[in-house]
Amino acid sequence: MFNSFFLGGFECATGFNREGEWIDLVAATWHDEHAGDDFRRLREVGILGVRDAIRWPLVDQGRGRYDFTTLQPLVHASREHGIDVIWDLFHYGYPPGVDLLSEAFIERFADYCPACARHLRRELPGQALWFTPVNEPSFFSWAGGNDGQFAPHLRGRGWDLKVSLVRAALRGIDAIRAEVPAARFVHADPICRVVPPDDDPATLEAARSFNERHVFESWDMLCGRLLPELGGSRAHLDVVGINYYWTCQWVLGEHRSFLPDDDARRVPLRDLVRAVWERYGGELMISE
Repeated sequence: MFNSFFLGGFECATGFNREGEWIDLVAATWHDEHAGDDFRRLREVGILGVRDAIRWPLVDQGRGRYDFTTLQPLVHASREHGIDVIWDLFHYGYPPGVDLLSEAFIERFADYCPACARHLRRELPGQALWFTPVNEPSFFSWAGGNDGQFAPHLRGRGWDLKVSLVRAALRGIDAIRAEVPAARFVHADPICRVVPPDDDPATLEAARSFNERHVFESWDMLCGRLLPELGGSRAHLDVVGINYYWTCQWVLGEHRSFLPDDDARRVPLRDLVRAVWERYGGELMISE
C-alpha cells in the first residue's frame, strides 16, 4: 500500500476536552512549524508514509468557504520529502455551531470532504491520496456520546452519535470519490477486548457481546453488514486501520482495570488482528 512497511504519525487531535478547554495538538507539538524537519527525519530512517491531519475547525470557514493556509506546511513537507500522507479529515474537532446529531452536520461534512480532495489534488499532482474520514468513530462515540469526555459532551447518546459519524463518513467517501476516483481510505478504530469480572451468566454474555459485536459496529456499518440502509459496502470500508494500546483490554465494567501484560486473560495482538482480517478480509494495517 505504501512505499515503506512502517509508517509515522503525528498526534493531531483538535476539539474541546472534558473541561471545555480547546486543544490543538498539531500546534501544541509545533508540528505545523516544523513539518519539513519532521518529514525529513522520517525519510532519513526509511519511513515514507505518515498519518497526519487536516484540521476541520481551522479550514472550514462556513458557508462553503475553506481556508487551507494551516494545511500548507504539511502539504509542502509531503511534496518536498516524498512522504505519502493518510489525511485525517475529522479528528474529534469540528466547526463551531455544528450539531453532530443533525442532518446539517452530514451535509456540511459532505461538502468539506471533496473540497479537501480538490485542494490536495491540485497541490500534490500524481501523488496517491489517502484519507481517514472520521477518526475512531467507535471511541469518539463513547467519549463524546456516552462519557462526556469530548465535545459534544453527551451522555447516553453513544449509539446515535456512532450512526451519525458513520453516515457522515459514507457521504464523505462518496463525495471524495466523485472528485478523485482513485482515492483510498483507512478507517482507524481501536480493537478492544474485555473480560468478565466473574462467572455470572449475565456478565459472561455482556463480555461476549462487546467482544464479538460492539467493538466492530462502526466497521460493520461502513461495510454494510450492519444497518445496510446507510449505504455502506466493502468498498467503502477499504482498508481497516487497527488502533491498539496496552489499555485496549480491561475488566468489563471497570474502565480503569486494564489487564497487565502478564495477565493470562490477555489475548495476543496477533489473535486480535487475525479476528479482524477473518471478519472483513482485504487489506488492513495497524494504524496506531
